[in-house]
Amino acid sequence: MRMRKEQKVRLGVLAAAILLVVGLVWDAFHRFPAVNTVLTTLTRPISFVVGGIGGGFKGTGNYFASKTALEKENAALKKENEELRQNNAELIGMKAENQRLGKLLKFSSLHPQWNMVSAKVISRDLGDFKDVILIDRGKDDGLQVNMPVVNASGLIGIVDGVYPHMAKVLLISSPRSRIGGLNLRGDSRAAGIVNGVAGPDLLLEMRNLSRNADILPGDTIVTSGYSGYHPEGLVIGTVEDVQMDTGGLTKMATIAPSVDYSHLEEARVITNFQGFADFLRNEGKDPDAQSGKGGK
Repeated sequence: MRMRKEQKVRLGVLAAAILLVVGLVWDAFHRFPAVNTVLTTLTRPISFVVGGIGGGFKGTGNYFASKTALEKENAALKKENEELRQNNAELIGMKAENQRLGKLLKFSSLHPQWNMVSAKVISRDLGDFKDVILIDRGKDDGLQVNMPVVNASGLIGIVDGVYPHMAKVLLISSPRSRIGGLNLRGDSRAAGIVNGVAGPDLLLEMRNLSRNADILPGDTIVTSGYSGYHPEGLVIGTVEDVQMDTGGLTKMATIAPSVDYSHLEEARVITNFQGFADFLRNEGKDPDAQSGKGGK
């Protein structure tokens, strides 16, 4: 008990001494400017550290608040940018489609004698069958096997199979295809058979040209109408190279097709063409037996 009293007395004396010192300092601080300057100088580092810590906490808080606001703004801008990009892609697609459809309409207006069914390409490169495409029109739309298929660029191929609501089209780039071709140049009119060539280049060959056939690189080849499946005058492609056959008796021309098969999206099927093949069919004969598949 006695020790506790002594501790209380000591604490009281210490508190009184501290208060006395604080009072003296406070009085000196106000009465003597020199003391004021000394104390301010001595306490400035402490005030700087304390103020810096306080400012740091405040700055950190402002940093995180600004960061959160920036993240929200960036997210909103990113979403808006994605929407604008999508809208832009759709507009570009619509513009390209309108241009293609405009060309098809112009092609139709130039050939009023033909009845045509418009179709969209719904599949291509069907596994091992890279020489065929599928279109979204079929038997229920009046399509039949061997009808010619075209677009504004020229001849695409021929209907090779029909189903109720779709059809399979054999491309002229297929080695199975055979087409009567004619040099459009007026002073030439050299004729031959155009067929596809196996390989990735999708080039065509024009064979059975006479040794003296007048055909040159840059000439335009069109359908002759002789094969019985295609109207005459449809553009097939452009001659890239001419050379003699191995035996030296005939010429052969390499042709780049006018149709871009890698960007083929729309097509038109001519439904009212009556050619030599139809004549043979009406006579009870098989036109395919005359020249093989495509005959064409």
